[in-house]
Amino acid sequence: MISILIVDDEKLERKGIRFLLQKEEKDYQILEAVNGKDALGILQKQKVDILFSDIKMPYMDGLELSRRARELYPDLQIIIFSGYNDFSFAREALRYGVVDYVLKPVDPAEFKKTLDKVTENIDKQNEKLQKQNKQEDYLRQFFLLNFLLTGKEEYIENAGKITNLEKEDLNQFSYMILAGSSDNFFEMEEHNFLQDLREHLQRKFQYQNLNSNESLFLLTDRSCDCQKLALQMRTFFRQRFYVDCYFVISRPLESYQDMPKYLNVMEQLLEEQFYQPETHVFSMDQEEEEQDVSQIQDATLFLNIKEDIHHKDVNHLWLDFYRIEKKYKDVSRFSELYVKFVFSNILKEIYEVIAVTGERELSKEVDRMYHCNTIQDVLEITKKAIREFEDYLKVQDGGDREDVTQVKSYIYHHYDEALTTELLADQVCLSPGYLSFVFKQETGVNLNRFIREYRMEKSKELLKTTNLKVVQIAEKVGFSNNSYFGRSFREYFGSTPESCRKGNIIDEEDHP
Repeated sequence: MISILIVDDEKLERKGIRFLLQKEEKDYQILEAVNGKDALGILQKQKVDILFSDIKMPYMDGLELSRRARELYPDLQIIIFSGYNDFSFAREALRYGVVDYVLKPVDPAEFKKTLDKVTENIDKQNEKLQKQNKQEDYLRQFFLLNFLLTGKEEYIENAGKITNLEKEDLNQFSYMILAGSSDNFFEMEEHNFLQDLREHLQRKFQYQNLNSNESLFLLTDRSCDCQKLALQMRTFFRQRFYVDCYFVISRPLESYQDMPKYLNVMEQLLEEQFYQPETHVFSMDQEEEEQDVSQIQDATLFLNIKEDIHHKDVNHLWLDFYRIEKKYKDVSRFSELYVKFVFSNILKEIYEVIAVTGERELSKEVDRMYHCNTIQDVLEITKKAIREFEDYLKVQDGGDREDVTQVKSYIYHHYDEALTTELLADQVCLSPGYLSFVFKQETGVNLNRFIREYRMEKSKELLKTTNLKVVQIAEKVGFSNNSYFGRSFREYFGSTPESCRKGNIIDEEDHP
């Protein structure tokens, strides 16, 4: 709503202007003042959009009011009422930023023409301001995203020079919650859920999209029960959008400098969704908590180990071995023969894969195990077999991760299609979790981020080398949501696709 202040010492004149304003289709907030001094008091308390002022008034005339009002609000639209005898004053008022003047007695047609002119000015100002705010918001997102992904301080320092994002602003955050989805949920539904989620949680947060399947929520409340909050978020997404998300909670942030290293750990923890699909909330603090494995069924533990071996997932093979080791460490709780039977089955699964050693090696190791006098000896034989399995896989890969190379090649040739971790894992016969683990080890970035970055670089290439429309390029690089593509592009490059086409990209040389 446009606010208007009418200043005139004649009540009849003020009433006439109010009448003309009320005849307009637009809804105005109308204030009145009897002289310049009274009007200045109102302006010092609140901003208005348009000031209509007579020139000759007691205590403070229209010229002085215009000068002082302009000091308070440089963009204020000021219109002076002037009689024929005051024309010289009206011209002088132009020096104080008066945009127009209206002769008395006021002609309704001329008044409407002047009013339309200044309201159009206001609309243009608001449009320009919204555009500037939007651009600054994208730049803040650009600098914050690149700081989170690289940890480079210069991104925050540069943000302070170009935008209002300062280090102090980032130090207000106390926790981070990483949300992971499937089927490009954050690409398709991001514009729909943010406001509803804020209302549902009744809590303030800053939202930072990472890619089409991952987003980050930054919280300021240090007393927040993040476990409860993450479960509320899961319920919200399930009920409103029928999507089941996974969440990782950070440790409390001591400084904004913790954010990149915590995010790195959180991304790794998010991969646990592939191993623990029934668990939807993970926490960095859980890494240090003792796990109660005594209640886990043997069949479950052994099935996990069998899956790890089948998918060549050495990382989780060791983790599952440590779980089963913890359960059977105290052999007095179990039959010694049963414990040896459990671990001999692990040997059998491993040596069936390492076919080079044959049955003779398996028979020899199992025989050694059954002659062991202590549980520690049983564990050492099993660890030796896992290490042999690890060495076998390294030889098979020729010292390199051929599976990672294949996945990257698949992305290079199919980046315009829907890509999921499960789909890519099937290409190389690995479990989704293990593929995520080795891919991060080899490339330094997780799969979702790698796909996003490759698509962004391809879109930049197409912008510079073709005349395709932005919406066509978005589709060619695998985005089904054009507005999400535009937002992602601005956050990734700090510039719009149109600006990129003209050759304007922020920090192109140093982009991660």
